[in-house]
Amino acid sequence: MRTLSLPSPSEFYSQFKNNPDEAKRTAFRLGQERGQLLKSRNNIQGDDLEAIAEILNARMEQLMGGRATVEGNRVVMVNTGFCLVMRASMTLGIPWEWLDTNAAWPSLEGIVSNIRPNIRMTIPSARCRGDKACIHVFEIQLEEKQTSGGGEKKCLRKRL
Repeated sequence: MRTLSLPSPSEFYSQFKNNPDEAKRTAFRLGQERGQLLKSRNNIQGDDLEAIAEILNARMEQLMGGRATVEGNRVVMVNTGFCLVMRASMTLGIPWEWLDTNAAWPSLEGIVSNIRPNIRMTIPSARCRGDKACIHVFEIQLEEKQTSGGGEKKCLRKRL
């Protein structure tokens, strides 16, 4: 059975605290590797919203986190209880928002990219910012299209 060697939160912060962009890239890559293992170990099939919820729930079971559910054309994960990142932040004296934005959230994006690489995650509510719950919303991006003026990109969301 394949396992991953992951840095501790304090090692990760020490290594990347002055380079958040590299931290995000590394966390995403580590998330992809974890996602491959989760997908294989849990025999997760398909590339739909149910598969995205399934891989997130497999990860959250390991972390004692919130549950992901399909709500219309998106997957929503809400956590108001135990948070491993909060615990690490408070125990180790590492800024909580730094850990979320540069490690935890990119890792989740990496995990779900094993199901759909064109997934978009938004965080409308985060406890590290003082909200009562962490809410992660995952939506599938259909395509990116260049607009005729100014070269701006427009994302079209796939409605499932």
